[in-house]
Amino acid sequence: MARLTDKVRTLFDGKNFAVLSTLEPDGTPHSTVVCVGRDGDDLLFALPKSRRKTANLTRDPRAAVVIFDPASPYESVQVQGTASIHDDPDGTLADELSYKYTGGPYPGFAGPHPQWVTVRITPGKVTTSWPDS
Repeated sequence: MARLTDKVRTLFDGKNFAVLSTLEPDGTPHSTVVCVGRDGDDLLFALPKSRRKTANLTRDPRAAVVIFDPASPYESVQVQGTASIHDDPDGTLADELSYKYTGGPYPGFAGPHPQWVTVRITPGKVTTSWPDS
């Protein structure tokens, strides 16, 4: 397991969007922009159970996550790791991430909402692009 530096943790703790890349059944990459949280060195995502990226991670748990600081976009981080998926029937993480990014609850909770899962990516390799890395 790879460790995140304090600078990397700060980047993931901010309101910075990340790009999650999974593998399609034929091996091609599938990348989407996501909100991200952190628990220690693990990265957390709230995903609808029905989404393509959830199916991809269920079939093949290898994933990569890229994030950068909008104030300094040439400084970025790539985390390659292994995903585990856990049911989150109440959408707890989706709501937590909504508060982090928007300051309010997830808007879909006013009506029907998707079946949520929490994806936890444990880093295997962390690559940074800044000079002191």
